[in-house]
Amino acid sequence: MSKSLKKKNHWTNKVHEAVVTRGKEGELGFELKGGAEIGQFPYFGEVKQGKGLIQSGKLAQDELLLEVNNMPVAGLTTRDVLAVIKHCKDPVRLKCVKQASVKADMVSTRLELWIEGRAEEMVIITPSEAQSS
Repeated sequence: MSKSLKKKNHWTNKVHEAVVTRGKEGELGFELKGGAEIGQFPYFGEVKQGKGLIQSGKLAQDELLLEVNNMPVAGLTTRDVLAVIKHCKDPVRLKCVKQASVKADMVSTRLELWIEGRAEEMVIITPSEAQSS
């Protein structure tokens, strides 16, 4: 596969930045979910309109949060990520990326098969097939 094709499909090309300021009540307007305490990357839950002021970029539900003001937050607990955000001055720069579109039930089924030692029964899905589901 050519290098240019690999670069086009790489997830780092889909990372984007949103610049947010706090609303009147000090809220940034999004719910934070996930975190290292449950073995997940931090990601956005509900993004509330009108609570925080998005100066540039956009935030979407279920996007992964990678950095807060150039500080990597992958591997941090939700509490730690919220502490980082709390201590940031406005505006807050958030680097985010859309999660892969693999269905959760497919992942859990594969994991169950792997745990049971039946890996040969697993169906391998290519990235193009995952995007179409």
